[in-house]
Amino acid sequence: MIFSKEETILAYTVERCPKCNKLNRRDFSEGDVLFMPSSDCSFCDGITVIEKIYGEIFQK
Repeated sequence: MIFSKEETILAYTVERCPKCNKLNRRDFSEGDVLFMPSSDCSFCDGITVIEKIYGEIFQK
């Protein structure tokens, strides 16, 4: 179409540390599963848990 814009969906993963309650948003990685332990917290010695996976539409 003449007026259509190219759309790209960017997927993100939100992790929360249950110990210090800090949130971290990062790019989605294949294999991310909701409510599974993910990585070490960069603020404390806790382990982050994947809380949300979502996509944002980016238009050019």
